[in-house]
Amino acid sequence: NRFMLVLSTLYSLDNKAFAEATKSLHGRTRVYFAGDEQTLLQNGNQTKPKHVPGTPYWVITNTNISRKQNMVAQLMNSMGYDEDLTARVCGAV
Repeated sequence: NRFMLVLSTLYSLDNKAFAEATKSLHGRTRVYFAGDEQTLLQNGNQTKPKHVPGTPYWVITNTNISRKQNMVAQLMNSMGYDEDLTARVCGAV
């Protein structure tokens, strides 16, 4: 799954920036990242949480492709990556 690979890679490149970026990444009624599966299950219906390999994070996975791309873009922007790289990575998700 490319989405999970991108998340794992971003974490491995800068786990502190990743941690800060995930704090602000949430929807109106949903939490997208958490340190455990139960938190995601409590903050949304049918979230289908999955563990992000190589990280202490869980992420919801039942979102559509454009939402996943948006999540990656927001993470990368918060982590300080430039727009060109972010666009190329999001195109591969």
